[in-house]
Amino acid sequence: MPASPRSGVLAGWGNAWLAGLVGLDDVITRVHEALGSGAPHTLGDEPLVLGLGALRRVGAERMRLVLPVPGDVSSLPGPSDLNQDALTAGEALLVIGPNPPLALVPSVVVHGPAVEGVMESVHWRVLRAARVPPPPAGLRAADHELSVAIRQTTAALVDLDIASARPQVLALLRDRGEPEPGPGLGPGYPPNAHALLARAERLAELLELAALDDGAAVTASEIGRRSDALRGLSAAVRRAYEAAYDAFDPAYATR
Repeated sequence: MPASPRSGVLAGWGNAWLAGLVGLDDVITRVHEALGSGAPHTLGDEPLVLGLGALRRVGAERMRLVLPVPGDVSSLPGPSDLNQDALTAGEALLVIGPNPPLALVPSVVVHGPAVEGVMESVHWRVLRAARVPPPPAGLRAADHELSVAIRQTTAALVDLDIASARPQVLALLRDRGEPEPGPGLGPGYPPNAHALLARAERLAELLELAALDDGAAVTASEIGRRSDALRGLSAAVRRAYEAAYDAFDPAYATR
């Protein structure tokens, strides 16, 4: 799972645009800032700006980020081919409003030879979905799950003496300060959604660090315990992302 899901900013600012809180140029600017502007991003067969306009014309009202993994596909809308594509990508956007609902599944296109510096663009394919799954857990439930996972992961890594191998991992886990909110959410999201997203992004960075090696774990049993702890944290981070991006409420734009 990337530290910032590629479709996250599109959901966070796309929802604000669909509600009339920002202009389409704001959405495009934010997506380019997050993903890079060296190569064009596309939606369907069109540049992103035209593809978003087409979504509005077919009745798009809201976007929902989903982050499926093998064994946890409850947030996916079906059919099976769409679910498999979303699993391969590790993320998708559910577009609520059209009948039938739609799903946007991203793929990354690399432009130019590596010797000149790699440029990437994201292409979201538009697929028909079978249904609209139930929404993710609310902010409070996702925040609680994340806090529990942090405590359990910290205890497991301390017990395994991971601090001696990668002290920055435990430093991120133990950081009690308020993380700086990122640019992923537009107007219309409550403060606790911004706070939850910032925590999730910080912990996604931790998971990337922890994935580099086995830390101080030596035996197969230790490696298994470490993997179990990190797997639980990863699941909580995914659900925190989904809850934060789904917490859009246009009433907060005027508070």
